[in-house]
Amino acid sequence: MLSGAFSVITGIGKTLGRAVSVGPGLLWQRRKAVGIFAQGLRAQGLDPEVVELLTSAYRDLGSIQDWLSSAEE
Repeated sequence: MLSGAFSVITGIGKTLGRAVSVGPGLLWQRRKAVGIFAQGLRAQGLDPEVVELLTSAYRDLGSIQDWLSSAEE
């Protein structure tokens, strides 16, 4: 019984460790993608206000807070 509890605790620790190690990389990729998106919009000659509005909407699509709030509903 004690070894079973230990394996559960170890498994939780490994899962949390992976989540923490992957998180910053995903945030960096998301930030990079938003920059590329905005650069592409500017290259098409859109107004800066429109670029900012569309970039903000694109940024919100990948918002983790939105995912969590929709999961609670």
